[in-house]
Amino acid sequence: MVAPGSTQVAGRILSPRIALSRSLARYDAHPLGIRAFVRLRHFLTPLAPLLAEVPPSGRVLDIGCGHGLFANALALGSPARDVLGVDPSTAKIDVARASASTDARRRIPSIPNVAYRQGSVQDVHERGFYAITILDVLYLLPIDEKLAILRACRERIAPDGVLVLKTNDTSPAWKYRVARLQEQAMTTVGLTLGGHGLHFLGREQNAELLRRAGFAPRTIVLRSLMPYPHVMFVARPA
Repeated sequence: MVAPGSTQVAGRILSPRIALSRSLARYDAHPLGIRAFVRLRHFLTPLAPLLAEVPPSGRVLDIGCGHGLFANALALGSPARDVLGVDPSTAKIDVARASASTDARRRIPSIPNVAYRQGSVQDVHERGFYAITILDVLYLLPIDEKLAILRACRERIAPDGVLVLKTNDTSPAWKYRVARLQEQAMTTVGLTLGGHGLHFLGREQNAELLRRAGFAPRTIVLRSLMPYPHVMFVARPA
């Protein structure tokens, strides 16, 4: 029997749902607040289709990785991925590192193909990432900062790489209102770093930003039972 969160897959690629489940299990020994936060994120956001768009091998950069739930799932999903997660929050990076480390008491080994670094994409000096992921981050930034991050991604991505961007649309209006109210609450209590306010854009505006940054985007509306206007962009260097 394989322990929860184990990487014992011997080169086998896991389905997105199994990889996410094993990633989630690695937080069971963390404080209640962290467990609740990552479980809520897993419940509210359709992460599996995002994970499915990431190539099964190569170097992957996860920008705004938070507590590491998605980055860990990327690494657990395929041992051929080499994942780097970055986030400006030192506290979240500490949690992410702990979640990927060995838990001898629960017989959970470390995840050898994931690493975490405090900072932003501009602090990453490596180039040639085969995939870059940004999940629910850009809405926290004004347009000029969004564009700066996307241009930094363009500089760091491989010529045949893929950028997977997840955000919330502004349509339909009732779903947008729900998403905005939730994010206002999250930033108010400090669970999300939101010093610049909220800056949601519609899907066409986000697609245009990607094009200005040098990407050719494909827009995918993510269907979900949750009342949120989830949208994904799968973009390649133009």
